Amino acid sequence: MEKKYSTQIEKEVELLRNEVEKDKVELDREKKEFIESIKQIKKEEIVLKENSLTLWERIKKVMSGS
Repeated sequence: MEKKYSTQIEKEVELLRNEVEKDKVELDREKKEFIESIKQIKKEEIVLKENSLTLWERIKKVMSGS
């Protein structure tokens, strides 16, 4: 009976190892997909371009206080 119990434990350990390996493969695949999706994003989509004010607009802004 002890032999069968250890065999059952060995089977369960092997199943767990297989699941861990599957999870690693899936994680690596998802990482690659995420990296590729990030690479496709353009810088302009992330960083908002700040409107540069002319000298007159800056003076007007300082004078008006807003």
